[in-house]
Amino acid sequence: MTDRPDHLATRVVVRRLVQVASPSWARLAGAVGLGVAGAMATVGILAGSGYVVDRAAFRPGLGAIAGLLAAVEVLAFLRGPLRYAERLVAHDAAFRSLAHWRVWLYDRLEPLAPAALRDWRSGDLLARVTGDVDTLQDLFLRCLLPVVVTAAASVLAVALSAALLPAAGAVLAVCLAVALVVAPALAVRGGAARGAEAALRGELSAEVVDLLRAAPDLVAYGGDARVLARVEALDQELTRLARRRSWSFGAAAAVVTACLGAAVVGTLAVGIPAAGHHQMGAVLLGVLPLAAVGAFETVPAVALAAVRASDVVAAGRRLLAIDAVPVPVTDPGRPEPLPGAPFDVEVADAHLRYGPGLPFALDGLSLRVPAAQQVAVIGSSGAGKSSLVHTLLRFWPLQAGSASLGGMDLSRLRQRDVRRAISLVDQDAHLFGGTMRANLTLGRPDASDAEIADALRRAQLDEWVATLPDGLGTPVGEGGLQVSGGQRRRIAIARALLAGGSVLVLDEPTAGLDASSGQRLVEEVSRSARGSGTGVLLVTHRESEAVGMDRVVELEGGRVVADGPAGAAPAATG
Repeated sequence: MTDRPDHLATRVVVRRLVQVASPSWARLAGAVGLGVAGAMATVGILAGSGYVVDRAAFRPGLGAIAGLLAAVEVLAFLRGPLRYAERLVAHDAAFRSLAHWRVWLYDRLEPLAPAALRDWRSGDLLARVTGDVDTLQDLFLRCLLPVVVTAAASVLAVALSAALLPAAGAVLAVCLAVALVVAPALAVRGGAARGAEAALRGELSAEVVDLLRAAPDLVAYGGDARVLARVEALDQELTRLARRRSWSFGAAAAVVTACLGAAVVGTLAVGIPAAGHHQMGAVLLGVLPLAAVGAFETVPAVALAAVRASDVVAAGRRLLAIDAVPVPVTDPGRPEPLPGAPFDVEVADAHLRYGPGLPFALDGLSLRVPAAQQVAVIGSSGAGKSSLVHTLLRFWPLQAGSASLGGMDLSRLRQRDVRRAISLVDQDAHLFGGTMRANLTLGRPDASDAEIADALRRAQLDEWVATLPDGLGTPVGEGGLQVSGGQRRRIAIARALLAGGSVLVLDEPTAGLDASSGQRLVEEVSRSARGSGTGVLLVTHRESEAVGMDRVVELEGGRVVADGPAGAAPAATG
């Protein structure tokens, strides 16, 4: 057996899922007890009703059946609360396990971003994080509990029938066994493609996400028809698989119904002669078929449990595929404390590439930014500017060379400490669908109003925020859709300034701004950084923005090709 997640044996997948879930076995046992009690209450109601009807046919008087009538009424009264309590306890246990699964998945995804997730489509990840995780709640709720409850209730119902008439117990046992084996087998056969459905659903989700995000461009370039055709093809394939599954479910339900009918007819077939030969009281004749009806009440859930089990295993394999992705950047076993600020930043003979066989994005790059110095890094697209940023933030591991902070190699520091010391404004900085304040204080939730106001002023946002009716409480929309591109960029800069890192990394901070506004923004940020002793690493394709920097470094092919003071042509490094 291979350890690849898509080939893991079912028992291995289930074992791992149970380990992560850390289920409350006491709650699950309570749910089983309540479920069995509810199922036997149904059997008792039907069997007792049959006895009352048969006994009443002999006109024994009300007093002779009053006690049994009262018992039937008590069971009828208890059946509802027992079922409700069973579902309440079972759902409580399932949701607790669901919380463990979600936390576990987040803990697995967080260290993988961004390096290890670059080849994953966001729609597929979304389907796994939402749909697949939600499916896991069925492991206990709709797989384990229904099977255990049905098995226990079936044994008790067979024992009751056998106590009245052994032949009737045997008939009921055979019918229940056939229903509990054949019906799930048919259901599982129809659900054999559930894993394929899950994969198709993830692909469909990815296509729909891409379609919604790129709708304006697709319409503008006439590509919407092709994408819609792919979405429709995926939907048709999912519909075909669902139709096939429905036929199998219908066949499974028909088997259960046929076995129920056989149990009723069979118990009567053995009961009538037994009553005629005085092997059983005639008043018990109505008890046997009605007890059989009650025994079959929970049987359909077993077929559904078998199908849901295959869904759970398929979802588990997809989630374990994420768990199997190697973490590209890890914290040291014994991390060193963060050096005291201010500190310099240095990379030496750095080699970085984004995949086997790909060219090096950094090919022997060496660069030192002294404490509190402001350095602009320029170069054409693909020169290695953003790769330098990825290295400093420990987003990607170096294949060779080193990167250090205050003389301490980054690999000896915790990633959290590195990112607390270096504040980043990424060229694709994301705004969350909350308020202005929530986005600004992402790195410092405890920031005061005065600190927020200072960050807004330094990012040239204070006057605009003052015009908003709700001020800092104004929603920015998902991805910052309710603000302009320039305002979105300034909010990201204000967030980085508020975070208070000793080194401020600006990766194309003026994208979306005109040249004049961008120049003013960089000058203001540079001025405020000098006042606070913060070092600045400006990554830009606009050489005019580097005028106020201390140095200008030019990259080409992942190497430094020129390095010199701002305002003069950088000296070639040779």
